[in-house]
Amino acid sequence: QDFFEPFRWSFHTAEDPTHGAVDFVSYPTAMANGLVSAAASRVVMGADATTIIDTPLGASRDDADHGGLKGRPSIRIMSRAAYNGGLFILDLDHMPTGCGVWPAFWMYGEDPEHIWPSWGEFDIIEGVHRANRTMTTLHTTPGCSQSDVRAGEHFTGEWMKGIDGDADNCDVGAEGQWGNQGCSQAGPHGSFGTPFNEGGGGIFAAEWNPEAGHFRTWFWPRNQEPPADLAARRPNPDMWGRPYSYFGLSEEQCSKGHFRNMRLVFDITFCGDLGASTFAESCPEIASKMTCEDFVRQNPESFTEAYWSIRGLDVYQASPVDNSVGNKDPHRSHAPGHG
Repeated sequence: QDFFEPFRWSFHTAEDPTHGAVDFVSYPTAMANGLVSAAASRVVMGADATTIIDTPLGASRDDADHGGLKGRPSIRIMSRAAYNGGLFILDLDHMPTGCGVWPAFWMYGEDPEHIWPSWGEFDIIEGVHRANRTMTTLHTTPGCSQSDVRAGEHFTGEWMKGIDGDADNCDVGAEGQWGNQGCSQAGPHGSFGTPFNEGGGGIFAAEWNPEAGHFRTWFWPRNQEPPADLAARRPNPDMWGRPYSYFGLSEEQCSKGHFRNMRLVFDITFCGDLGASTFAESCPEIASKMTCEDFVRQNPESFTEAYWSIRGLDVYQASPVDNSVGNKDPHRSHAPGHG
C-alpha cells in the first residue's frame, strides 16, 4: 500500500468544487469498499459500481439517508508535495470512461491566501463521457494568452474551440470562451477513453519548465516504443520531437508567475460543470430518458469502466523546490506500482 501512504497523498472528502454527482470518500472507506488497491505492479483507483443512490437530489450530506451519500462514491487524491516545475511521467493501463464520467489527472495550486486560480492549474489528462482524445489545458487569472502558439508548428494537436474561435486564452473568465474553459488543446486520437483502454493504455509525459518558458506534453500509446532515454529513466524531453500540447510562458504573453506550488491530483467525478452540459450531445440515447445525475445515481452497472489503473508515476526535477510546500526530493521520485 506504499502508494497511498499518508505522507504522499491526501484524500479529498469535502464537496466536489465542480458540482459533480459524487461523494468523494476517505482512504479507509475506499479500501473497505474495494475502490483502491496497490501492489508492486499496479495501483487501481475507481468509483463505486454497485450502489443505487436513492437520496433525494438537493439533499445535503447531513440530510442524506443512504449512508450520507448524495452521489456515486469515488476518489479524489492530491499529492502532499507541491511543485514549481518538473517532468511528470504517468504510465497507465486504463483510465475512467463512460457516459456521465469526468476523470482528470491534473495539477493546481491553492492555499487560504491564494484562492484558485491565483496559482494556476495544469490539466494533463481530462475528458468526459465517450471522448477519445484527451484535453490538455491551463487555467489562470487574467493576463495569460497563448494566441502566438500555433497548431502544427508548436504542437501536433489542435486547439479546442471556444465560443468565438480557438480557446487560446488561459484566463478562466476570458471573453469569447466558455466559462472556465481556459486555454485548451486536444491530444491525439486514442489518447483517452475506450480506444485508449482497448489499446492497452500508454505513457504521458508532461513537462512544466518555467525557466525554459513552456509546458509540453507527449503521449506514446502502448504499441509505440517510448524514447530510450525515458525507458532508461534518464529523460531528455528536448530529444522527443514535437509535443502534442504546448503552452508558452513569457513575460509578454503569460508570465511564469501564473503557476506556483501546484500539487498533483487524480479524480473521478460525474456530470458536474463540464459533464452535465455535454451529456445530451455525447450520450443522446440516455439523455432523452433522464438527466446525467439520475443516470449516475440509478445505474451503478454502467460504471464498471470508471477506474484508473496505474503502472507507474515518476516525477523528475532539475533543481530543488521550496521544501516549505512539502517536497523533500529535489530529483526523481517514484511511486510504487511500476511494472
